[in-house]
Amino acid sequence: MVVAAAPRVARLRSAPAPPQRPTVAVSVPPQAWLVERLADGLVDVVVMVPPGANPATYEPELTERRAFARASLYVKVGHPHFPFEVAWLDRLLRDRPDLPVVDGTRGITAFASDPHLWLSPSRMAAMTGPLTDALVGLLPAEADAIRKRESVLRDELTATDARLREIFADSRGKTFLALHPAWGYLADEYGLVQLAIQRENREPDPRWLAELIERARALRIEVVFSQPHVDPASARVVAAAIGARVEAIDPLARAWHRNLVHVAERLAAEARG
Repeated sequence: MVVAAAPRVARLRSAPAPPQRPTVAVSVPPQAWLVERLADGLVDVVVMVPPGANPATYEPELTERRAFARASLYVKVGHPHFPFEVAWLDRLLRDRPDLPVVDGTRGITAFASDPHLWLSPSRMAAMTGPLTDALVGLLPAEADAIRKRESVLRDELTATDARLREIFADSRGKTFLALHPAWGYLADEYGLVQLAIQRENREPDPRWLAELIERARALRIEVVFSQPHVDPASARVVAAAIGARVEAIDPLARAWHRNLVHVAERLAAEARG
């Protein structure tokens, strides 16, 4: 009796897994835009304060903490009054003492109480150099490509600055009214005056509220600019008192260039004085 040989089963070699991309963690969405412009898909970016969250109150969820635990680089705002980092950064770094950290304030002139550095094109340009160096250190084989993208990015930032100067050409010295004092760098860079209801994340006391309403009436302010992640109650109170409307603009939008141009157009259209 002849026994047929068992058929040979071909062993298929599984394709090698693609190399895992390093993770870069950042504090706020505009920093993610900056990393993505330089890295162009070479890294995964995790935002510790996600869209819609308030940096003054947000507590990172398990998803963000796990992403931070595997991060190869952290990009912090670096301002001593940025509330999320004041509350959380030391705790997050306690288990990652060797994690490289890029400081967003390096070489930048910052206002004492205003952490919104990314709302100034010149300061975004200043952040670009240290971030480029850190990404080159993380991905040395991609150094030439990253530095080429840095050059393109700097041209973009210069073009954004030129566009904002065009938008604000007739607005120098004029005042806009904001709920939260997030726009100080933008106002300073282009010659506007920011009048804010809140002071350092605090609601106005009655004396300041009365003075603010009087000034807003004298200027004939028609819009109170709120923002999506801050309770607009006091903005509505002021708006009702002066016969204005409330309109939201977002200092934390990820699409940095498009958002900044949109905000500039709104501020220029409504600034008074």
